[in-house]
Amino acid sequence: MKPRARLDRARQLLDTPPPAPLAGQLAVEVPADRPPRVCGHGNPRCGAVPVRPYPCGPRCNEHQPSITHPFHRRPQ
Repeated sequence: MKPRARLDRARQLLDTPPPAPLAGQLAVEVPADRPPRVCGHGNPRCGAVPVRPYPCGPRCNEHQPSITHPFHRRPQ
């Protein structure tokens, strides 16, 4: 298949309308009243907001993993 034919085929697929929803298919409603994430560092927890997600849990700017772990030091 030539590149031009591929582009024409892709345009046709993008221009077709989406299929009609089937009976019983509904959009899932996600509750918007979830509490905000707080920093999970320390005992008792820091509790700062806003936080960023990290593999070790949500952390604020002061407790980012690069600062708290000695093997991940920032270059100075």
